[in-house]
Amino acid sequence: MTGGSRTTGFDGLVDLRLQRAIRELGWTSPTPIQAQVIPNLKTGRDLVARAEAGSARTAAFGIPMLQRLDPRSKAVQGLVLVPNRDLARKVAADLGALGAYTRLRIVAISEGEPSARQVAHLRDKPHIVVGTPGRVLDHLGRGTLTLRSVTLLVLDAADRMLEMGFRPDVEQILVRTPSTRQTALSLP
Repeated sequence: MTGGSRTTGFDGLVDLRLQRAIRELGWTSPTPIQAQVIPNLKTGRDLVARAEAGSARTAAFGIPMLQRLDPRSKAVQGLVLVPNRDLARKVAADLGALGAYTRLRIVAISEGEPSARQVAHLRDKPHIVVGTPGRVLDHLGRGTLTLRSVTLLVLDAADRMLEMGFRPDVEQILVRTPSTRQTALSLP
């Protein structure tokens, strides 16, 4: 390789756009959860993955999502549901860093943030929405969000969402996504 490129343990696992971002993040090899999840999600199979906080779990599901989505589309293709605002912000920021060279737009929507600003971000046609179940349902009800083009749905910290009583909300969201979508559950 030329131009200052160097190989990493991600070579062959991720495409060149993401390899560049991964090198810039200083990562040299996948974590155990990434090494297990990335190839499985790339096959299109549903899965459940368990990993501790700090294991770079977001990249495990985020890398396949970022590789799969079409930046030319003007539809939401990826949805990540999280239990709270702080995690929505963190996951969106992590996906943004990983996807820096993909031309994919990512937006976080959650309670405690101005709804008007979120509506404006949704009008910009994001490819990935990271949100809390309540706020996702709110935007679905307003018609400011549609999920009919979602190909990958991730329930991050799924056990925590269920413990917090989000099951009915998650079920309402699931029925608004295509039955052909791939689903991944991420558990701490």
